[in-house]
Amino acid sequence: MITIDVDAEVAKVTAYLNKKQAWGYGFIRYSIYRKMIVHITGYTKLYFIRKIFLKMIELNLFIKQKTTKRSYMYKYRNPNKVKVENKCITISF
Repeated sequence: MITIDVDAEVAKVTAYLNKKQAWGYGFIRYSIYRKMIVHITGYTKLYFIRKIFLKMIELNLFIKQKTTKRSYMYKYRNPNKVKVENKCITISF
């Protein structure tokens, strides 16, 4: 039985996507990310590839957008982007 270290593979894939600046690709299908993961890791079993991709979604590394055909498109998040939250507080006396 073959087992994989999912966390190590996720780190490898995220390092590659950061190097290639994948956030500039925009929203693309899972199949394109699947091909990238196959290229990076060398795994061909869809179970391992899907497991790596789902772990990356769990870590909130992608922005998920629903299409009109009941499928999803994914965009890799820019890790260098500053997260800004605007909170308005109204104080009445």
